[in-house]
Amino acid sequence: MVVKIYQKIIKQIKNSTTIKSGIWYTATNFILRGMAFITIPIYTRLLNLEEYGIVSVYTTFVSIFMIITGLDLHASIGTGISDFKKDKNKFLSSVLFLSFLSFAIFFVIGYVGKDYFSKVVNIKSNVFILAIISGYLTFVITFYNMIKVFEKDYKKKSLISLINASLNIALSVMLLLIITNNKYLGRIYGDLFSKLFLALILFMVIISKGRKLIWLKAWKYSLMIGLPLILHNLSGIILAQFDRLAIQKIIDSESVGLYSYAYNLGMVPLIVLGALNLAWVPWFYEKMYNTEGKEVNIKSRYYNEFFLVLLCLMFILIPELGLIMAPSSYNASLVIIPIIITSYYMQFLYTLYVNFAFFHKKTGSISLGTVLAGTINIVLNVLLIPKYGYEIAAITTLVSYFFLLLFHALNVRYNLKDKTISARYMFSNAFLIILLGMIQYLISKKFGMFSVAERSSRIIIFGIFSFVIGIKLYKEFKHLLK
Repeated sequence: MVVKIYQKIIKQIKNSTTIKSGIWYTATNFILRGMAFITIPIYTRLLNLEEYGIVSVYTTFVSIFMIITGLDLHASIGTGISDFKKDKNKFLSSVLFLSFLSFAIFFVIGYVGKDYFSKVVNIKSNVFILAIISGYLTFVITFYNMIKVFEKDYKKKSLISLINASLNIALSVMLLLIITNNKYLGRIYGDLFSKLFLALILFMVIISKGRKLIWLKAWKYSLMIGLPLILHNLSGIILAQFDRLAIQKIIDSESVGLYSYAYNLGMVPLIVLGALNLAWVPWFYEKMYNTEGKEVNIKSRYYNEFFLVLLCLMFILIPELGLIMAPSSYNASLVIIPIIITSYYMQFLYTLYVNFAFFHKKTGSISLGTVLAGTINIVLNVLLIPKYGYEIAAITTLVSYFFLLLFHALNVRYNLKDKTISARYMFSNAFLIILLGMIQYLISKKFGMFSVAERSSRIIIFGIFSFVIGIKLYKEFKHLLK
């Protein structure tokens, strides 16, 4: 019987492109995130705190310029390849060429005003220009990957992502070992050259297939879809990374280095969240289409409790991991780890709510919520960082993510009129984790990281909490099997 069930599952996987692509994307996501995490001890030992901070700010600007230079035109690929089915390749080549014209304009503006812009954001002018170039190269690679996603060519998409990451790491490490002065340039050039090599090939592949550069109909179509999303995506970057820009401007690169190290360590919950969400969303859509809201509510509690158990383990183990991932000069930032992990839990709860907006096709409200949360983040950072230093940025980010969760919860309940998920249950968990995270942070501040009091409280608080949640989850699962 078990063998037959196993054979049936294997057959279903082989015959389903959706399942196979989901497995590939999940595995690739874990590998890519894992590569980023594993390289932390390499970069922290090859770069000092100031250089690590410069690279972190550069990476933030790359994300910004990826959106600005490409005008978010890749967002039109999903519907464009269907609406322009007969001229799909011409559509893609013309839209990509439009993005190149946009990049050329922004590059000229950036180059002419590089001294002014670099002074405003407190970044070296050469780093600013390199970020513009790298941002567009990132867009080209993303553009190609989006084509492969909608063509359901999951193998090529995964392969390009892995090649990009591997080249980036290999070139960066090699250049860091060669360059003796301004070593941060080794990391930046490694990122730039690896993308340049790949983006040029992909750019030529798309252009040579379509062989059409100027097509006003396709341009208008893609701009109508891409332009409205720029504000939403920029707000998302502001929410996630404005704190680093503010620290760079208000304090210095060394503080950015400390802050970025803590955040890079704390990204473990984000890796888990990304993988779990890939499994949750298809199931969620299926149940919502079948109007099985009651089951969604019940299973969302199991899903939340499972994530909480994993989260508690991260609260306990990640600070210890921080001891071996970088030289001791980086350890001062580990005190904000509990705040960072708590922020990622707010993101987890936010994804539960935002999925409803996607399901109901009310994406305008998504942008509104992100913009409001991003605005709160900017205001709090500008007001509080000069007075309290870089650590307060972790708290302002937590506050911003809480408001992001709140905005989307209110949107689902009052705008979408959907009461599938219990707000009382979700927010009681949110407040509890915020309380426990803040208690651990304050203990770390008072007694010092890795003191007897700090380690004991971390193990006791989150050990007991995870045990209680684990027992509850076990009983629910046992009841479910019966």
